[in-house]
This record gives sequence, C-alpha cells and structure tokens, in this order.
Amino acid sequence: MLALNVGQWFKTGSSPDDVKVGAEFRKSRRGNIVEIAKVLEIAPDCMGVPHVHYKVSIQSAHHECFEEQRTLGLDSFAERFAKVVAG
Repeated sequence: MLALNVGQWFKTGSSPDDVKVGAEFRKSRRGNIVEIAKVLEIAPDCMGVPHVHYKVSIQSAHHECFEEQRTLGLDSFAERFAKVVAG
C-alpha cells in the first residue's frame, strides 16, 4: 500500500484528461532525441478500452526527422508523453 502511495507522489506523465484530439505532447529521450506526438483520434477498441491514435515526429541532431502514425492505450499514452506542448 505504501508503494502505491509513493508511486502516486512521483508519477510522471500527463493526466488522461489532458489528452484531447489536436493536442500535442513532447517526450525527450537520451541522445538529444525528441518525440512530438499530435493526437489524431481517441477511440475505444472492441473491448471498450480507449486508444489514442497519433502522429509522432521524431527529431534528432544526428538523424533525419521522420513521422509515422501509432496507437497506444490512453493510460499508456498519458504516461509516455508527460509534457503538453503549448499551442
């Protein structure tokens, strides 16, 4: 029980309530790599679990920038992309 409470105090990520269609999120990774995710759609799967469909742009000083579409569960997306990009 204590571990659960400590985990809540130090939880990283955004709130699932912050994830809206059109919102952009940023994640910095090791090696000066930055991911920018733009939410395209939030829709439930066949079991009713909400999933985020998003376009991710990956940028690095050492590699070319590329974009692709991905899907993650809403909670996983909110945990991975902690910083909302001010629009």
